[in-house]
Formats: sequence, C-alpha cells, structure tokens
Amino acid sequence: MATATTEPVPAEVAEAAVRRPKRPNPFLTKYDRYLYGTAGLFGFLVIWWLAINRGLIDSLYLSTPQDTVTAFIGGLADGSILADAWPSIQRALIGFSVALVTGIVLGILVGSNPVFGKFAEPVLVFFRNLSLLALLPVFVAFLGIDEESKIAIVVWACFWPIFINAVAAVGGVERILINSARTLGAGKFYIFTQVVLPAAVPAFFPGIRLAAANAFTALVAAELVGGAHGLGIYINNASLRFQTPKIYAGILALGLLGVAVNAVMALLQRYLTRWQKGLTTR
Repeated sequence: MATATTEPVPAEVAEAAVRRPKRPNPFLTKYDRYLYGTAGLFGFLVIWWLAINRGLIDSLYLSTPQDTVTAFIGGLADGSILADAWPSIQRALIGFSVALVTGIVLGILVGSNPVFGKFAEPVLVFFRNLSLLALLPVFVAFLGIDEESKIAIVVWACFWPIFINAVAAVGGVERILINSARTLGAGKFYIFTQVVLPAAVPAFFPGIRLAAANAFTALVAAELVGGAHGLGIYINNASLRFQTPKIYAGILALGLLGVAVNAVMALLQRYLTRWQKGLTTR
C-alpha cells in the first residue's frame, strides 16, 4: 500500500504563515487627519515665507506670514477688523438664511414633481450658469447700493448649490423605499414626510456647506459695490493705501470665518444625520 509523502515546508513560508499583520498605531489612526493637516499648513507657510525671503515675490504685493499675523492681531486689538467683520457676518447670515429656506423649499417642490422640473429645467440651467460679477450692475440697478443689494447678491450665490442638491436629493430617493411604504398602506403625505424627506436630508448638506462658503466669497464682491463697513471694504481700503499686511489680514479674517462656518455646518450635519451612524461604513 502506497503512503503519501509530504515535502517539508520552507522556514520562510512557515514564518510568513504564522506572522500576524502589524497593527496600526491607534494614535496615528485617530489623529492622522490633524497630523497631515498640520504638516500641510506648516509646509504652506514655509513656502510662502521662502517666496518673499528669496525675492521671488516682492513684499509690496505679498506680505510675509509674520507681518500678516501681526497686522491681524493689531486689527483685533484696535477693533478695526471686528468693526468691519460684524456687518459682513450679518449680511452673510441673512443672505444664507434666505437662500437656505427658499432653496430647500423650491428644491423639494421641483424634486418631488418631475413634470414641473422638466418644464423649469431650461430656465434654471440658464440662470444658475450666469456669472455673479455680471449680475452686480443688475442688483444695483434694482436695489441700489444699500444693504438690500448686498444681501441679494449673497442670496443668489448661496441659493443655487442648495437648490440643485435639494432637487437631486429628493428626486434620487430609492424607489424601493417608497414602494415598500406604499405596499404597507402608507399614504402620500406619510411617505413624503416619513420616507422621502429623512432619506433626502443627508444629501442636502453638500449643497448647504458649499453655499455657506459661497456666502463669504460673494460678500466681498457685494461690499465693493458700496458701503462704509465690511471686510471687503476693509481689504479695498488697505489696497488703496498700499497697506499690504492689512490686505492679507482682512483675507485671513475672511478665511477664518469660512473655516468656523464650515465647522458649524459639519457639526449640524453630524447631529441631524446621527441616525445614519452604523448604517454606513467610512
């Protein structure tokens, strides 16, 4: 009777078979986003400083990071930046709030009514592709150079991301969810409020966060139309006086406001979509 023979397993193969995969560092896994972000920010500041220190860019056009921070802290200390920041924040909040309500309401109406959406699509595509700068004279002609025109410009810039995402979110709800609720005897109102809207809410937030960023982008253009206070006016006045560090201090203030708004939107998104935790994987 023949017996089966087995060849000896090489030591390298046996060692590889029993070798356990290396566990990732829990600290790096948890904070890698912040570590990479800090490294990227530090690298950006070094490149910025070197560009001026090596004479690649004249300091007349670009101040150094330390001069910018000094001007920013000085503006906070003497109250000049805060005095101009508050009117800008008010305009941005009002314009964003109006755009948020109208964009979501109209987006839900259009997204839940495909026939109406088909009729309105050519007009909507035309208007959403218009340049904001090209519309500035129109807003000024109809609303003047007071607060109304500035807020209207912000509303226009914020409305389209919110509206487009709302239409896509409501229209993109999976039919299997709607059909399942309908099979169980649910009515149209129940399906809309308890199935369609909860399923669509997470998809609203990319447009909302983009609109929040657009609010401060459009605000600078709006404030250049006219007025006495605002970060856009602060930057423009510094430019006219060739105060380069103050120009970038104003830009820094706008950027920090944008970062703060984005953080608030991220927390709001996490809170309103907390029911999704565990249903999706990162």
